[in-house]
Amino acid sequence: MGKHFNFALMAGLFLAVAAIGPASARGTDDCAVKSSPGKATIVTDDDVDPRPDTDNIQSADACAPKKIKTAPQPTGKAVPINVLATGGVSILNKAVKGEIIPQSEGALRDDLSFRYRIYRPQAANGDTMVLLHGSGQDETSLVSFASKIAPNAVLLAVRGRVVQDGSTRWYRRLTPVSFDQQDIRSEATAFAEFLRQATAKYRFDANRMTFLGYSNGANLINSVMMLYPGLVKQAVLLRSMPVLTGSVDADLAHARVLTVSGAADQLYAPYAPALEDMLRSHGARVEARSIKSDHGLGKDDVRVVSEWLSGATAQLRK
Repeated sequence: MGKHFNFALMAGLFLAVAAIGPASARGTDDCAVKSSPGKATIVTDDDVDPRPDTDNIQSADACAPKKIKTAPQPTGKAVPINVLATGGVSILNKAVKGEIIPQSEGALRDDLSFRYRIYRPQAANGDTMVLLHGSGQDETSLVSFASKIAPNAVLLAVRGRVVQDGSTRWYRRLTPVSFDQQDIRSEATAFAEFLRQATAKYRFDANRMTFLGYSNGANLINSVMMLYPGLVKQAVLLRSMPVLTGSVDADLAHARVLTVSGAADQLYAPYAPALEDMLRSHGARVEARSIKSDHGLGKDDVRVVSEWLSGATAQLRK
């Protein structure tokens, strides 16, 4: 009886994988910009970020979206593992290999003011990485990227609360580069409180916490830094720009920041120097990098961030 049960379970798991397809079959597509002589070459890597920071309004995006191929959905009887509940195909693959992440760790939680997921590696080292996705994405979007650059860190993946024109965001926008200031401040306040609650609930070490944000999510992080100095001690801001207006008095002397802009990112790259100047003028230690890419993420981002973390995180632990 036991052999038949085990065989049936494994058969069900492999059928689930066959129905869903490999992780690369998901909607994976970076922003594509035609290169021309004298312009930066675009670097894309489908295995890093599942889709660009985009939503349903093409004219207001940092880059125009492509058509996204979606994996065929399983038909017939329910499969043994609920992919949506466990966080994606990558976790299903772990289940097949016998490396199942606990269901309670992968499930979407709504017991705090923001919805979130927690991913714990098998060999956690005491570091925590807080993930803030881009516009039109969700809390799972940066998990693959983060697991590459910090494989031993606990991942706290958070979902933005604002839904504008059908897309999930961290605050409302007015134009592609101007934003609702009241909404930024209110959501930054809510996120700061969420972070305090999550840190206490899960006993995260605030001194070993790194914030990883992409585009819209990175913009909220730099806003939280300005409005609640001391809360963010280490941050990686990918394709970011300053979004707060007006004068803000913030002491960021204890903050380390890496900014990574894409040379061919026609909308956000021009604002990268202003972001760096803003952070430095308030005392933050900023390393600014520009890579051959557009608004999408790729292998160069993984390399640059990994190199920076290897030195910066060591200092953070002291």
